[in-house]
Parts: sequence; structure tokens; C-alpha cells
Amino acid sequence: MSGYFLRKLALFSIVFYVLGTHCGCYASDSHKKLRKALFGHHNGRHDNYDRAVRPVIYANTTTVVEMQFFVAQVLDVDERLETFKINAWLTMRWFDEYLMWDPYDYQGLENFKIAKDELWMPDLWLYNNAGSRYEDYTANSQCSVFYTGRVVWQSPAIIKTHCTMDVTNFPFDFQTCSVVFGPWQHTTDEILLNGSGSAELYLRSSGEWEIISFNVSNRIQEYRIYADDPLEAYSYVEYSVALRRVPTYFVFYLIMPCSLISATTLLSFFLPAESGEKISLGITVLLSLTVFLLLVAELLPPSGAVPIVAIYYATTMVMVSLSLSFSVVVLNLHHRGADTRPVPKWMKRIMLGKVSRILLLRRVSFKADEKGYNPVPKMKYRPPGKKQTVFTSMEMNDIYDHEPVDTNDSSSGTEADRANNRSMLLTHRPQSHNSYHSTRELSILKKILEEFQLFRSIFAEKEKDEAFQSEWKQVALVIDRIFMLIYIIGMFATIFIIIGHVNYT
Repeated sequence: MSGYFLRKLALFSIVFYVLGTHCGCYASDSHKKLRKALFGHHNGRHDNYDRAVRPVIYANTTTVVEMQFFVAQVLDVDERLETFKINAWLTMRWFDEYLMWDPYDYQGLENFKIAKDELWMPDLWLYNNAGSRYEDYTANSQCSVFYTGRVVWQSPAIIKTHCTMDVTNFPFDFQTCSVVFGPWQHTTDEILLNGSGSAELYLRSSGEWEIISFNVSNRIQEYRIYADDPLEAYSYVEYSVALRRVPTYFVFYLIMPCSLISATTLLSFFLPAESGEKISLGITVLLSLTVFLLLVAELLPPSGAVPIVAIYYATTMVMVSLSLSFSVVVLNLHHRGADTRPVPKWMKRIMLGKVSRILLLRRVSFKADEKGYNPVPKMKYRPPGKKQTVFTSMEMNDIYDHEPVDTNDSSSGTEADRANNRSMLLTHRPQSHNSYHSTRELSILKKILEEFQLFRSIFAEKEKDEAFQSEWKQVALVIDRIFMLIYIIGMFATIFIIIGHVNYT
């Protein structure tokens, strides 16, 4: 039992030693020893290391800082404020010549973690920062220090930068936003920044944008702090993120409603002029387009570039305004009354002939055309004060007073017998009496004839006016169809021209 127990104890000792060596659990004393050797802690101070001094033995040695930038997620692209906000993972690596040791002297300890406040850190800042203040992205983070002197810093960050937006092709636009990092105090003689990175870790949590390319540019720019200072070179790295907008949302909520509203304008050409709603429909459509144009204006920055969708809305509003003008012309022709001149022959021949057949409109047959209308000459005008009657009641009483009536034959006998009786009565009347009545009857008949001629003239003029109005209504219908074709051609031409100007590259 004792031998078995000793073997088990030896095995557990070996495993514990191996795990402690590799995991650092057993190397805590070595870690403390190493930190004391590197930093020389005494009364809370670093006697052997000064984090305010650039970690090089020789002053002319340039510290090369390698920076990696990984795009994790596009959070927001604000076109109106022209800002670009992303979630990024940052990594920096450089060599600290004062943080080097031999792992064999410290039980194989090759690296350790330390707070960044205890090390020298490059003063890198976000040049095109769009936040409320400049953030120190290295705050509250740690660094990994390796025995070769290599120091690695890693930290996630929410970065918000300025981005000039080109909204000409909105919502089929491409945007290129950049993130620029660089040192603020150290020139290229002290710090040389070398950047790299990728967007392969991009998470498609945003349905509006997708990354199509990611480029890194390491550049050197000369600056003069004061006017009398010499030019000094500073290195910086620029990460360019090319984005493409997914236009599905805007097509369904901005472009498609505008197209449907502009197509609704076609209904005004089919709306009868008698309804009195042609102008109301056009004005309603115009107001709807104005509301959508205001929505587009709220989304985009007030820049000099006019987006394609705004041009489309403005052009559609112009077309709707033209349709309103067309409707006014059609209504003016449709409601022409009797006080206007008739349709000219040339217009009747063109509009009601060839054009109506081309437009497949049925020709209205007017009574004036069928009868070869010749209006009856107008009677003399009678002032409104005079009553126009067939004859007066006094003349009627006079006729009935002087005409004998046969009561016996009034209800019997044929019509021929009654006519013979009346002729006999007239024959037996005295000559003077017959002459008097003949004159009276002729004057009455003359007045009756004049009244009938007046009635005929009035009805003829009314029929003539109705014929002229019908012709003008038919001309208005033909012109309305012509305007509809002009509107359709203009609408489709606008759509094709705007689509042709959209840059998809």
C-alpha cells in the first residue's frame, strides 16, 4: 500500500507541476519577481521603468506601432448629420526595449498581463472624431507583455467619425467613410504608425447597409504647428469603409408611393368634366407629393447635391401641375356657352375627324350637322315690359259675344253639319258685320302666326346653342385625350431619364 501511495503522490506532483508551469498558477512568485525586476517597485513607484519616456535605449530609434482595425458592426450612418458610427476591435503592437527577460530565469514565464497605466502607450487619437468629446480608447484596458519586449494592446471601441455624404443617387447610393488614427505629439522620427485590418468580422445586423470593400492606407503628412516652426512629418493610418445602401425600404416607402400617386393623376383625364372633381383630384395629388418631398428633405443633408429621388419628386410635381393646367383648358372648352362662337371648321375637321379616329373616340352626330342647320331669322326684340301673348281676353270675349250659338245642335250632329251651320250663320250675317269680323279674325291670326314664329325662333336658337355646346364638349374630350398621352409620355420619359442617371458602380 505504501508503494502504491507513493506512486500516486508522485504522479499528482508531476501533473500539478506541469499545470502550474503552463497555466501560471504555480508561477505567481516568479511573476512577482519578474515585475520587481522590470519595474523595481519601491514605495509605490517604478524605480527601473518610466512610462512617460518612449521605451527605446537610443533616442534615434523609431518606435514602430502596428495597428490592426477590425470592423465588427456598422451601427449607424446618419446622412443628415453626416456621421458614421461603428463597433470596432482595435489592436496595437510595439516593442518596449525595457521589458525584456529570459523565461528560464523565471520558471518559463513568457508573458504577463499588466494595466496600461503602468506602461508607456503611444498617444494615438481619432483625427476625424465626431463625438461630443475625444475619447481615450486605451482607458481601463490591459496590455500583454512578452519576454521579447513585444507589447500587445487590445480593446473594443465605439467609434463615431465625420463622413462626407454624396446623396446624389439616394437611395441607390454608395458611401465611403474613413476612420483616421494618428499620434498627436510624436513625429515619424519617434513613432511610425503601420496599419492593417479587415472587415471580415462584419456582422450583418443592420439591414440598411452592407460593406463592399475595406482599404487601409498608411500615410505621412507634414504639418507646421506655428508659422515660424519647421515642417514636421507625422504618420497616420486611414481605414476606408465602402458601404452600399440596401434600397428596399426606401423603394417601398418613398418611390413606390410616389409612382402610384403620379399614376393616380391619369384618373383625372378619365374623370368626366361634369363631375367638377378634375381640379380637386389634381390638387390632392400635388399636396401628397409635397408631403413625400418634405419627408425626403428631412432624411438628407442640406448640401448642394440634389438627390435623384428629389429630382423625381420635383419632376412629378411639375407633371401634375401641367395636368392641372390641362384640366383647366379642358374645362374651359367643355363649359363654353351660347355666348361663344361656334367651333371653327378647321378645328372641327381636325379634332372631330382625324384625331378622334386616331384616338379611337366615337364621333358624336350632332343635329346641326345632320340637318344642314340653317337658323331661323330672329324676330324683332320685344322689351321685357310688354307682355307677349297670343291675344287678349277682350278680343276673345268680343268674338264670343258676336257669334251666335245653336244650342240645339251643339251636342248633336256630325262635324260636317256643325261646319255647315257655322257657314250658314256667317252667310246670313249682314255684310258690314262680316267685314268687321273678317278683319278682326285676320289680325288675330296674324298675331298667332307671329307668336308661333317667335316660339320657333326661340327653340331653334336653343337647339343651335345646344349643338354648339355639344361640339365644344366633343372637342374638349379629344383635347383631354391628347393631354393624357402627353402626360403618359412625359411620366415614362422622366422615369427612364432618372434611371439612366443613377450610378450603380
